[in-house]
Amino acid sequence: MSADERAIRAKQKRADELRAQEVFMKKSTGKHKCTNCDWEFDVEKGDSNMIGGMIKPGTPFAELPSNWRCPVCRASKDAFEEVVEEIPGFEVNQGYGFGTNSWTSEQKNLAIFGGLAAFFLLFLSGYAMS
Repeated sequence: MSADERAIRAKQKRADELRAQEVFMKKSTGKHKCTNCDWEFDVEKGDSNMIGGMIKPGTPFAELPSNWRCPVCRASKDAFEEVVEEIPGFEVNQGYGFGTNSWTSEQKNLAIFGGLAAFFLLFLSGYAMS
């Protein structure tokens, strides 16, 4: 094996390692969505529609009784999937910085454009002083 082939293999190995790190972080929202009718179970709200009793707010989806069904289409718990937010950026980089790496794209946009609007109003208020 020549030196060029070894260099190419080393580059390919490094590229494969970097590609394996390209995993975006997923954050649970505490909601589960029915795949049949799109009704959402929210942990914070619970389910007051359950026949025979009320699921109190704060009850995790995993702790719902086995006979619990979707109040709209009567699908079982197996038909629900967890709603997750995908946070942009590599998962290995989430711990760096001021904590903004773990923000969702909506939170980042609000911080950027909200800051721009605040500075615009600040500089515009300088004209009102004169």
